[in-house]
Amino acid sequence: MKTLLLLVALTSINLTEASEPVLVKPQIVWYDMVQGVKHFEGFRAKAYTCCGGKRTIGYGHTGKAVAKGIISEQEARNLLEIELFKTKEIVLSIVKVPLTDSQLASLTSFTYNCGRGALYQLVSQEGRLNDGNYQSVSEIMPKYRMAGGKIREGLVKRRKFEVKLWNNPVEHSKSLMISSL
Repeated sequence: MKTLLLLVALTSINLTEASEPVLVKPQIVWYDMVQGVKHFEGFRAKAYTCCGGKRTIGYGHTGKAVAKGIISEQEARNLLEIELFKTKEIVLSIVKVPLTDSQLASLTSFTYNCGRGALYQLVSQEGRLNDGNYQSVSEIMPKYRMAGGKIREGLVKRRKFEVKLWNNPVEHSKSLMISSL
């Protein structure tokens, strides 16, 4: 993960125009979110069908790697980091209002778990986030707790973690992560 974050930080810096040293701030909130996703998804080396009915492998991966049938934990971590970065881009393309790092991390975790359509519903319906109602996320996000037609305790806990991330006024959430899990 450190490699990916450094790579992302370096690719966003134009070194030919930098006349002064560049300070790269650590992404502690992002790190905490990734650890939360890993905790809630859990690692599975062998492909399985999740309670939502999707073929899954690694840390909640539902893409092409499922066809392999087996994955190493390192491969799963690499896939997760790449997918979370892509998911963050999806969040940024759908959300039309400014977000803090914590809010972006919260919506990235939510979207990785529930999908693009659920994010769109969460933020785009009338009177919701894209209309400037930031409180609506805290009120509506916990309702996304069902899979396979049943309320899942793991999803209740995950939404609680994501709401805490969302409401975190401080960009450093290390104690938030520990207390949520």
